[in-house]
Amino acid sequence: MIYPFPTPEGLRRYPETQGYFPDRSQEGAHPDLDLPCTCTVECEARCAGDCGCEACTMQFHEFADHAGYFHHPDDGQMDVEAANEAYRKGG
Repeated sequence: MIYPFPTPEGLRRYPETQGYFPDRSQEGAHPDLDLPCTCTVECEARCAGDCGCEACTMQFHEFADHAGYFHHPDDGQMDVEAANEAYRKGG
């Protein structure tokens, strides 16, 4: 089921932006209303979007980009296994 709004778990995970992924184009904590966190309590503590949550997918991709897990930024290839392992450990 796809939710148009953050779930209660999403509100817990992103409290500063009312359950949405932060809008990085704005200074401060503004929600990106296109990216609600739809996680449930069954999700990993550091969800990488495996559950279908687009907010957590974006968070994981930002982590992987900053941590250098993209092999070639031009083609977008990521070492997903290594990035997931590092991300789950707290990066």
